[in-house]
Amino acid sequence: MEYLTIEIPVHLWWRVDGCVDNSMAIDAVEAVIETTMVGSCVRDAGWRASAAFDGERDQYGWPPQRHPLPIVLRTAHWEWTLEQLDRWEPYATDSCSSEVRALIADALHDR
Repeated sequence: MEYLTIEIPVHLWWRVDGCVDNSMAIDAVEAVIETTMVGSCVRDAGWRASAAFDGERDQYGWPPQRHPLPIVLRTAHWEWTLEQLDRWEPYATDSCSSEVRALIADALHDR
């Protein structure tokens, strides 16, 4: 298994976490087990990276919005994450999805 660490600012990780959470909720109804398994790994990686932060947190327990979270995932999980960002892109009202998507895609390309 190949792992890749990508540093993603907290405010962009929120988009990843939200898209993955949405996919997990929808796909659980359809019994898409892969989404539940991979989504749990992706969200857990974000929580672990956030938990490692040693400074002051916001009212929801997150590090500062611009703080880079070093997210460690299997390469296949990063690729799946890109698919989830694409899945929810039509509903985005800002550029966060495309920004975080480019960050992940560039890191995958450079490995």
